[in-house]
Amino acid sequence: MEKLMEQHGAVDATATSDELLPWRDPEFIRAPWPWFDRVLRDHPLFELSDGTFVVSRYHDVMTYAKDRSLVSVPPEGMGDDPWAANENSVLLTEGERHSRIRRTFSGWLTPKAVRTWAETAARTAKEALDRIEDDGLIDAHRNLGVQPAQDAMAHALGVEREDGFPYIRATNQTMVAMGWQPTDDEVVRAREGFGFMMFQAERLIAEKRHNPGDGMLLDTMIRAADEGQLTERELKESIQILWGSAAHNPGHHVSSALVDFANNPHAFTAYKKDPSVREAILNETIRRALPEVLLDRFTTAPLEIHGVTIPPGAKIRFILGAALRDPDVFRNPDEFDWERPKEASMALAFGVGTHNCAGQAIARATATAVLDVITERFERVEVVGEPDWVFSDRHRNCEGLTVRLS
Repeated sequence: MEKLMEQHGAVDATATSDELLPWRDPEFIRAPWPWFDRVLRDHPLFELSDGTFVVSRYHDVMTYAKDRSLVSVPPEGMGDDPWAANENSVLLTEGERHSRIRRTFSGWLTPKAVRTWAETAARTAKEALDRIEDDGLIDAHRNLGVQPAQDAMAHALGVEREDGFPYIRATNQTMVAMGWQPTDDEVVRAREGFGFMMFQAERLIAEKRHNPGDGMLLDTMIRAADEGQLTERELKESIQILWGSAAHNPGHHVSSALVDFANNPHAFTAYKKDPSVREAILNETIRRALPEVLLDRFTTAPLEIHGVTIPPGAKIRFILGAALRDPDVFRNPDEFDWERPKEASMALAFGVGTHNCAGQAIARATATAVLDVITERFERVEVVGEPDWVFSDRHRNCEGLTVRLS
């Protein structure tokens, strides 16, 4: 039976979960914020008709999504879900296996290590800016968001640069299938997206084995597989994530930041003139440009939240997009405000707990490097036409943004 619970009991029994969060409604998918605001205010914890529990407040998400009894795969397994393509990766493994896989590449993606890869991103951005003609127009998503990040990962892996945009489309295809009750067509397209990226991962591994390099990341991971530290499937899925998703979040962050700068010229001016506020401004753009609106976890033991005991085997849907608008933490959440306290920034934007984004350091570093290059040369950003956003109830990303820089 569907239950709507506040901190200590049931509330508003006339409301239904479909009314609170209408996952497939096009208006909800486009702009879910009014629904999130209502859930935050009136229903911070409730149970959907299928037994899924929804958690939305910032402190609850920060507290309970880190619980070590939660796992990322349902108790019955993935079945024929397209995302079973990542069952042998850090995304969907747990415990020592998760740690073992992550150790094979994590040293290459630390804040210190990614400085070199960020320099590559900056060079790619400078090359793109050099090609701008007198009208100041540039395909900013492709040339300033996607390609710099893809080139940075190519450098880290030790492979040739490639056009990163096909991977953006493929990743967006896969993300849609993580949504609420995906259609048959969405499932087919997700499988196509994974098929493309898995083929490319296999190709890179085969080429590197045929022509070993000088010890970059892909050489290191292949050696780990050859020495038994990774299975071949773990190797392939890891490369699929690193290479196939390299530009997904950074590309979206850069595009969203440019839209924010166009709409808030004072923020662009502050970023340009005062390096001491750049981190805070970037944090605010990331808070507003959340690439994953929610995450799902599954209980392996009873978990009590505000007096409600969630049984083992239940799904908990943590609404990150709501948590980052919680008015108890984020004053005037609709506003672009980089002067928020540091703890009230983008702490949840890259996930939380064991499965937080392993590539968040390189995503932040490449986005920062590109924005620094832009602000060195220009005084103003103007969006031309309508951005091509790709939304589902689960994720938000970009496939096209034209801007005029002047």
